[in-house]
Amino acid sequence: MQNKRFFTTQVMKLSFQILLYVSLFLSLYGMLAITNPQLLNLSRTAVSTAAVFSIIMIVLTIVYGGFDVDKKKKRSVFASIVLTTFLTDLVTYLQLQIMNVNPQNPEANAQLILFGEDFIMLLVAMLLQVSLVYFFVTIAYRTYFKINPPQDCCIITSSQELANHVASKMYTFHQRYNLTEVLHYDCPDIKQSIRRHETIFLAGIPDTEEAYLKGYCYKHNRDIYLLAELEDVIISTAEQNILDDTPFLHIHRMEPTLVQMITKRATDITLSLFGLIVTSPIILVTMLCLKLSNNGSIFFRQKRATIDGKVFDIIKFRTMYASSRDQTDIADILSARKNDKRITPLGRFLRKYRIDELPQLINVLRGDMSMVGPRPEMLENVNRYTREVPEFAYRQQMKAGLTGLAQIEGKYNTSPKDKAILDLLYIENFSLAYDWKLILRTFTIFFRSDSTEGFCEDYVNCPKMRVDALPEVPLAAAKQNHKRKKKDENGTSERSDEPMRVAL
Repeated sequence: MQNKRFFTTQVMKLSFQILLYVSLFLSLYGMLAITNPQLLNLSRTAVSTAAVFSIIMIVLTIVYGGFDVDKKKKRSVFASIVLTTFLTDLVTYLQLQIMNVNPQNPEANAQLILFGEDFIMLLVAMLLQVSLVYFFVTIAYRTYFKINPPQDCCIITSSQELANHVASKMYTFHQRYNLTEVLHYDCPDIKQSIRRHETIFLAGIPDTEEAYLKGYCYKHNRDIYLLAELEDVIISTAEQNILDDTPFLHIHRMEPTLVQMITKRATDITLSLFGLIVTSPIILVTMLCLKLSNNGSIFFRQKRATIDGKVFDIIKFRTMYASSRDQTDIADILSARKNDKRITPLGRFLRKYRIDELPQLINVLRGDMSMVGPRPEMLENVNRYTREVPEFAYRQQMKAGLTGLAQIEGKYNTSPKDKAILDLLYIENFSLAYDWKLILRTFTIFFRSDSTEGFCEDYVNCPKMRVDALPEVPLAAAKQNHKRKKKDENGTSERSDEPMRVAL
């Protein structure tokens, strides 16, 4: 049954993906062909335009993730495909306009024209493509969840606190996961619980018990999710190495080379200068608005930690009332919280669209920060988080960055441990190509309403962790109330030698 469902899902996903990308190409190509009839003939311009569109679309799909309806939320997939399409359209449009320049041909353009009739056709094509992306993504998600109903899941953990944390993350994907049980890893009937569920979440379990449970889940073909720890990050970067006839995992630190460091710094200077020039109108308007608001100085400076614990003054646009930063109460030096009264109305707008972070381009230009790297934290947070999560200090192995894996995948209120793990994943997988991928993926945060969400205590309706075995019930009564037998791919039923149990 699972294999049939998997095959059906893959066919559905591939079919929708092909139809979508063909439709996106035809939309742009067809609109541009109205003012460029040479595209309708087998010409050098037509072949080049189709080739450029296809190549850029493939590359950006790899960067942004593409049609991942089985992994991401609907909004994330929509944003990724729209960004991929728009960037592909712009590159294809620019290529076409360059090819249309030929001073010696009276039918061609004597000079480069970027905002003529073709540009109107480009805008119309983009509007049509947005509609197509929304339609195909919506239909694909509805079809996917018809084929794949929510999976019955259980959490095996060591504490109720960890269970609540995992449950809160599962709830954001409630269409995929149906949490039915939480139990301690020492629970006597843990094997029966594993066999009753399709997906198992393991969190905070000692190494020996975790290894046994992973093996048992693997044996019974159960999907496993492990809450990542520092040692998991280290193992994830290991290289397979066979010595004689024995397989080993080779673990070694990937230190940036001299060429990589020089290239990374050159990239920082180039992109920060380009960013300051392009966003200068936004920066000037923001400075004027902050000046007229009379809520203190325009810029806000604060001590932040970077590589090797070095301290620098980060520069941001002020988003809080000036008086709130002058108070000495510990509550007033903490990070912003949900519905924080210290944030000004203008500040909420600046935070929502990340405009308050534009002055950090000056920090990048000066060398305080890099374009990509771990998020620079407040000194108070660094000291507090390091006491709570010792591995948080490992983030300072690389220079702090304006963007990064934690800034893209995480949220403002992401827990310190999760921030540390995300930053360490970036550090251990560092490459210049990975930096560019993260830079391009930064644009996706503008489609996420929760990316700037402040810290808050969220209540999650998580089942209470069970430490004792479930009571046994008569087999006849259990058969009337529960259908525990599931046919496997050969049509046989999975039977248990253990007495049937039901939840309290």
